[in-house]
Amino acid sequence: MIATLRYEFLMQVRRPVMWIVYALTVAVLLATGPGFSTLSLGGSDARDAKTAMVLLAPIMMTLMPIVYGCMLADRLVRDRRLGVDAVLDTTPADRTGRLVGKYLGACAATAVPFLAAYFARALVYVVAEGRPSALGWAVAVFVTTVVPGLLFTGALALAGPLLMPPMLFRVLFVVYWFCFVVIPPSVLPSPSYSIISPEGDYMRYGLYREGLAEGEVYRPSTAYAALDETGYFNFLRPDATPATALLWAALMLALALALLALVRLHAARTES
Repeated sequence: MIATLRYEFLMQVRRPVMWIVYALTVAVLLATGPGFSTLSLGGSDARDAKTAMVLLAPIMMTLMPIVYGCMLADRLVRDRRLGVDAVLDTTPADRTGRLVGKYLGACAATAVPFLAAYFARALVYVVAEGRPSALGWAVAVFVTTVVPGLLFTGALALAGPLLMPPMLFRVLFVVYWFCFVVIPPSVLPSPSYSIISPEGDYMRYGLYREGLAEGEVYRPSTAYAALDETGYFNFLRPDATPATALLWAALMLALALALLALVRLHAARTES
């Protein structure tokens, strides 16, 4: 597992196209995102460091995970396409160890440009606002708000191309991300901004209480009412509290593990 992790990480992090596409995505955010392009992440002088970093996370989670998922889409099917599966099966490492190593190594490498862009933007805020505590908050917010969503997205990006060509998966993944993650359900009824959606709103409002007064509770079922006013997926939108924030993180991990288990089952069936 460790050898596979190291190999996958080094191979993926050296892909020039990955860095180029991430750089273009950051350029789009700078050109179109007013919150991302302003030095104080929105222009409010009263905004504290914690709130600024909490606001940075959803900005980054709009477009950056699309690149993340698309760059991972060919990692698992690559061995089969190159015909090296049989050779790898003769090594002492079993398929489960190789799968875990490939997942962790490829996901970690693909997240490096994401991480670099996030902390570069946080550093710009620190220099512009003179609030070094923002770097500490940036670490906490990234680990709790961004990483769980990336773990799920990475597992989805590895599993999806087993059922369809990688290029088709990339197209469908972009559609999924916009329709089921980015676009509010008040515009398009979907499970977006719910407990099973990877954008991280439950951490934003439940754990960090962004923009909430003392004793106020954020209710996604009210904020994102469905078009027919019944709320197709409101049962997946409990009130945002510290408990539901932790539940969201646990569900992201559980969904990632479930997808990896399906990938391993698929590999076992191909072995037989």
